[in-house]
Amino acid sequence: MKRLTILVIIFLSMVFLSFYTYSAEKKEVNKTFKPKEIVKIKIVSGDCVVKKGKSSEINVHLVYTYPSERFEPIFKEEGDTLILKEEFTGHGHMEGNSSWRVTVPGKTDIDFSCASGDFFVSGLESEVDAEAASGDIKVEDIKGRLRMQAASGDIKIKKSGGDIMVKTASGDIDISDSRGVFNIKCASGEINAAAIVLKEGSTFKTASGDIRVSLAKTAEYDMNLASASGNITLDYNGHPVKGYFEFKGKRRNINSDIPFDNEDESYKYSPFVTRYFKKGGGSPKISMKTVSGELEFKK
Repeated sequence: MKRLTILVIIFLSMVFLSFYTYSAEKKEVNKTFKPKEIVKIKIVSGDCVVKKGKSSEINVHLVYTYPSERFEPIFKEEGDTLILKEEFTGHGHMEGNSSWRVTVPGKTDIDFSCASGDFFVSGLESEVDAEAASGDIKVEDIKGRLRMQAASGDIKIKKSGGDIMVKTASGDIDISDSRGVFNIKCASGEINAAAIVLKEGSTFKTASGDIRVSLAKTAEYDMNLASASGNITLDYNGHPVKGYFEFKGKRRNINSDIPFDNEDESYKYSPFVTRYFKKGGGSPKISMKTVSGELEFKK
């Protein structure tokens, strides 16, 4: 009886090992397509990298370990659109992983969405729309319209320019060495924007996170920075200061390297005040506002 039990255990172990090896086996798919105006990518938990390629074609390289009987990669052409998609039966997405590598001509628009995978895109001169639930989004060297949205993932944008709109729920937003029109919002995450140049009026808003913005050039356009309970820091990095600067918050929480011209008298008996100063005229208008956080202006 004891010998039989041992044999059964060995047999089950071999079956389990065989199944695990099979399910974890890597499969590869390589496909090439003619250029398209837009590539739509919809994946579940895999990672995806999109880069500018050296040819005029679209090349797709997919590596995955999902069980073949529960996973099917979709490659579909519809006119000027290429659709790349993951389809599962049952809980197949929990039994493996996938990695997509896509190279496209530089002016190809990208529409990406995923549940928990990470996304990286670089080198394009086009429109990029990306949405992730818990994955991170990284953008580098993109010249065009950017629309980025994440629930709990972080979003990083580097050396890019254009019309930039970013939203997160609890993730952080980091922007560096970029120029354009910024519409940046998050709920409980932080916003860090370093060495940026405004091309039009821009907005940076959080609910409870901090905001830190440093400029690579004197602001020529209006800028609105607001947080409910977070701190806000605006740094001109030694560039000339000009325009109308308005600060709203608790009197003891407002600090500036430049003396204020005056304080709104309507807040005389309230801990909340509006302080302001002008340098070289009344434009652009730079507004900083927080309820319980601190405001700091550095010249």
